[in-house]
Amino acid sequence: MMDSIDNIIGFHCAPAIRGIKISNLVSIPRDMNEQIQFVLTEYNKEFNEKGLFFFELCRCKARRLLLVFRETQLRDYVRQPAVMKFLKAYGYQDTMSIMEMLEHLRYRMEASVDFPHEIGVFLGYPLKDVKSFISRRGNGYSMCGEWKVYHDVVDAQRSFLCYKACRKFCQTQLMLGKTFSSLVARTA
Repeated sequence: MMDSIDNIIGFHCAPAIRGIKISNLVSIPRDMNEQIQFVLTEYNKEFNEKGLFFFELCRCKARRLLLVFRETQLRDYVRQPAVMKFLKAYGYQDTMSIMEMLEHLRYRMEASVDFPHEIGVFLGYPLKDVKSFISRRGNGYSMCGEWKVYHDVVDAQRSFLCYKACRKFCQTQLMLGKTFSSLVARTA
């Protein structure tokens, strides 16, 4: 059964696992509760030293959402002045640690009537695209892929191709019998 959660996370979170993206979000079926708990405890023990973290953002009757992220890169991204200014409008403070920010995001996901679309920042999406998505209510985008792109389409296309290749690589490696652990790149 661990193979199936390895495959789910290994595919959907391949860019974060390999260190080419700040984070990925993955939905895990609730019937995999035991495996999810293993991931949250054992994977964090094993992979935090490589810069990879697993954080449960929310749970409902059908699924649990895990954020798989690179702590240093995520912290550096949200600490940029423009990003922090944006996040302050949603109750985040520059004195918060990255874990406190994720706890606040979790709270907003559980308590808000509206989905907290600032999550795009925590997924490493360009701030201009996150702001445009919110202000345009998801309409009027130029391209849709990993996120709805409103601005730099060429750069987004490059990113999307890179993420696709990374997922294919990880999926192939897992199918060839490689371990999940062997896919995790060490980052600063």
